[in-house]
Amino acid sequence: MSIQIASGQIDITPKRPAPLFGFAERNGDFSKVHDSLEVNLTVIKQDGTLVFLYSVDTLFVPHDMVDAVVKEYGNEFGFEGKDVWMMASHTHFAPALDKTKPGLGMFNEDYYNQTLQSILELTKQVLETSFKTVTIEYGTGRSKLNVNRRKKLLRPGGQLGLFWKTLIYPDHEGAKDDTIHFLKFIDDDGNLEAVLWNYACHPVGFANRNEASAEFPGLIRERIRTSTNNETLPVLFTIGFAGDIKPDVTAVTHTKWRDRIGYFFQLGPVYTKFPNMEYYTQWVDKLWGECSEALNNTKASNTRNVTNSQVAISLSDVIGADSDKKIYFKKLSLSDTLQIIGISEEVLIGYKPIVQEALNSSSINIGCLAGTHIYLPTDKNIKEGGYEVDLFKERFGVNGEFKTGLNELIRKTIKSL
Repeated sequence: MSIQIASGQIDITPKRPAPLFGFAERNGDFSKVHDSLEVNLTVIKQDGTLVFLYSVDTLFVPHDMVDAVVKEYGNEFGFEGKDVWMMASHTHFAPALDKTKPGLGMFNEDYYNQTLQSILELTKQVLETSFKTVTIEYGTGRSKLNVNRRKKLLRPGGQLGLFWKTLIYPDHEGAKDDTIHFLKFIDDDGNLEAVLWNYACHPVGFANRNEASAEFPGLIRERIRTSTNNETLPVLFTIGFAGDIKPDVTAVTHTKWRDRIGYFFQLGPVYTKFPNMEYYTQWVDKLWGECSEALNNTKASNTRNVTNSQVAISLSDVIGADSDKKIYFKKLSLSDTLQIIGISEEVLIGYKPIVQEALNSSSINIGCLAGTHIYLPTDKNIKEGGYEVDLFKERFGVNGEFKTGLNELIRKTIKSL
């Protein structure tokens, strides 16, 4: 059965200066706009069923934006909340859309309203566009440019005078996901209609912290458009299970050996972030090299009936006391071997093998779907502590302790999809 799509994109760059969202220590409005913020949308249609894939240049998308889309167009076009995948690119250099996390930056009501109206406008525009029958091509590449950020070093304290503390330092031997995934949607005339790509890496490296930017998802988007000679090509970025993965600064500073020597003596790394824009730009150039190789080596996928499902569990099943908040899990199958899993939290990389076991196959894994409340650590991560287990709570406005047995809970939930 054939698959059809309609796609589009819309600019959501702030019309006036506003506070940026993503770093607790950053105050005041942004100084200037470095590059555009966008929403990119592809709607997949098969036999009357619609699946909406949004990529939003923001840190977190609140779930009420999904509700607004369903309320505005759901009855008319025949879809519901489970059919809407609204995914944050997770850039730390855009104004806030999520008002529930004041510890990460000030919320700007005007920008929220501007963005919501833009999303509704784009949705209507795409739904009223002629859908085109497409072939889906899929390809992967390997990245040497991301690194785990949970490094354990000895620090003073504890009953024995020293204890292992998990710090936000690059762990060059730590677990990571080095796969870059690309989907290309190509119509019957051979025209590229849309691109979706996925990479497990926090967009936190941009060196000018007071400038608005889509970060590497936006900069790679522009490279893709230039390389395909299509300035308006919809390009959707989806972040992988990157809760504990960041850019590897040493790929351009060449200081990994110094970090390893320092770690031997229980000292910190040479750099925890890019020292300036020149280094950051070099890193993006290298990332584009990896992406372009994957983009140019896609092959047609044997698509079948599109299936889309969603389940939800209570946030209090994972952390804290009773809560009416939900954690959403989504699964989109395009073929027997092309499956996409989405979770509405900042998922740590330790869940990749757990998801693979639950599905009995590999998948494209996506975090930061609409309605993100927490980091989602594994049982092992919880024992180790650190920012993604304890220290994030105050900034995210979360109370309580993580429950035991999360690995099995998430495995069963994914399996139920």
